[in-house]
Amino acid sequence: MLLRDIQRAFETALLEPVRVFEEIATTKTFSAPSDFTTDDLCLLEGVLSRTWQIWCRFCRSLIMESCRGTQEISGAIVPAIPKAISEDLVSGAAIQAKLGRRITWSRANTILRNEPTWGDVDVLLDIANGLRPGNLAKIISMCTMASSGAKLIQMVRNASAHDNHQSLNGLTRFGTAYAMFPIDHACQALFWVEHTTTNYMLPYALEQLDAAVKYVVQ
Repeated sequence: MLLRDIQRAFETALLEPVRVFEEIATTKTFSAPSDFTTDDLCLLEGVLSRTWQIWCRFCRSLIMESCRGTQEISGAIVPAIPKAISEDLVSGAAIQAKLGRRITWSRANTILRNEPTWGDVDVLLDIANGLRPGNLAKIISMCTMASSGAKLIQMVRNASAHDNHQSLNGLTRFGTAYAMFPIDHACQALFWVEHTTTNYMLPYALEQLDAAVKYVVQ
């Protein structure tokens, strides 16, 4: 698959979650937990989970295609790693890289739940540095560009999945970058406002991911 195709798949998959978020954002004003209905929270949890899944899928596809050989939008060829002859072998090698082990391309993995968290940019860096595809330098730069946005989405998503006061308190570390209001559910943080752009947290994070995706596929 060409890198152009995985970019298009990423952008297309995001259309509906973004639409749902924008519908909520343009019909209500949120500045306190009481402003959110149960319907709002259910929709936002779905948007958040779906967004994270889409980012993870892009990162997985990027590694898979880069290791097996692909082409950038510019026309530049990313040569295949000779032993990366199947997704199962790349998956197995990625697991080894995440664990800091020496890469052996004979250990296939066929159980998807055993794969690393592809969207975690620190994990993705470990995988890329371990497997060393031909576009390694661009993947490293992409991770740097996407780091803040990806970590924002990951932290809010994890805090939503593990709904407790400690998880909520962990979100306050973004306090200097955002105009915050008190929250009693992690999804409400998606409506904190980033100071420099005045964007809500989720659109701000997605802008960073979008820029990183466009860079790495060029």
